[in-house]
Amino acid sequence: MPKCNIIYTSPQKDHYVWDGTSLTKLEKAEQETLRFSGKSFKQDELDEAIKDCKKAIEQSFPKDENPEIKTVKITVSD
Repeated sequence: MPKCNIIYTSPQKDHYVWDGTSLTKLEKAEQETLRFSGKSFKQDELDEAIKDCKKAIEQSFPKDENPEIKTVKITVSD
């Protein structure tokens, strides 16, 4: 079953990963590849995790009335 990260893009175009309890800003240096970290969610956990993420966004970014949230499938090996 694929696992996913939940990524929020703020109105300022900053990217944050939802780790299940908080939003962590993703930083990218000049020549590095951006790699997502944090909690990965199984497909059946996504709906609840996105609801929780939206609550955190409302607290941290109250002026963002239409938050951009994406799920990013990550490759995992058994």
